[in-house]
Amino acid sequence: MKICVISDSHGRKDKLEELLSTQSFNYVFFLGDGLSDIRDVENQNIKKVCGNCDIFSNEAHTQIINILNFKVMITHGHDYKVKLNTFLLLKFAKEHGIKLVCYGHTHRKSLQVIDGVMLLNPGAFKEGEYAVVEIDNKGGIGINFESYR
Repeated sequence: MKICVISDSHGRKDKLEELLSTQSFNYVFFLGDGLSDIRDVENQNIKKVCGNCDIFSNEAHTQIINILNFKVMITHGHDYKVKLNTFLLLKFAKEHGIKLVCYGHTHRKSLQVIDGVMLLNPGAFKEGEYAVVEIDNKGGIGINFESYR
C-alpha cells in the first residue's frame, strides 16, 4: 500500500496536481492548509482534513483510518498545539491505539517514534516537501521524505 502524505500546499495547486497525475498512489492524505488546491483532483482515495488556514472548510479536523489493520490518524495538528510539542498528539494516539500519526502545521518535516507510535510530518508542500508511506501486508512500514519542485 503506497500513500502520499501532503500538507501545507498554500496555493501550489499546479505542482500538487502535477505530482498526483504523474505518480501512482493507493491513497493520498492531505493534512490541510490548502484544501482548495486539492479540490479538483479526481481520486476517490483522497483523505483530507482541514488546517487553520482552511477557514471556510467543513472538513473534519482529524480522521482515523484503518489500512491493512494498521490504524492511522491524519490531522493538521493545530488543535494539538504541535508547534509547541507533540505531547497532545501522542496522548490521543496512544488512547486510541493509533500506530501512525500524520500531521502538518509546523512546515518542518520530521519522523519520530515514541512509545511505539510513529509521528510523521511531511513538511510543507509549498516548499516541495512531502512523504511517501508504504505499508505491507505483514504490518511493516517504510517512510521516505520526497521533494517535488
